[in-house]
Amino acid sequence: MRRFLMVFIMIGFCFTLTAKEKVRYGAVILPDSTVLTMELATTQEQWIRGLMYRHTLAPNTGMLFIYDHPAPYAFWMKNCFIHLDIIWLSKDKKIVYYVENVPPCDQPDCPSYGSMNMAKYVVEANPGTVKNHKLQLGDTLEIRIFEK
Repeated sequence: MRRFLMVFIMIGFCFTLTAKEKVRYGAVILPDSTVLTMELATTQEQWIRGLMYRHTLAPNTGMLFIYDHPAPYAFWMKNCFIHLDIIWLSKDKKIVYYVENVPPCDQPDCPSYGSMNMAKYVVEANPGTVKNHKLQLGDTLEIRIFEK
């Protein structure tokens, strides 16, 4: 009986972790109609982890950070293994700032990248996204959230 109870508790614990870490997806549609499939970061844990420990990022994919309220969010590349373009969007989804080809950082003190402009969304995408799609400050991006 005791063994059964321990197995039951462990299964419940694993299920809770899996449910807590459930990945949600959405899309960012660029002005040239390119669709980027985005993994959503909507919780503090997801915001902190971001794309850390990833060695690759498939073409036209990335992470969309969705915050509760606009603020001047900063990012760093600690424990990131890939270069990224980072794009800050206002609450009305206009580009307010971007940084291209941000390098990974494996040092204890990594630089942070951010905008003094208020942003509600931040897109992390493959390097070259800004340049290849000719994105500019003020461009409006469309965001779609895929329901479960």
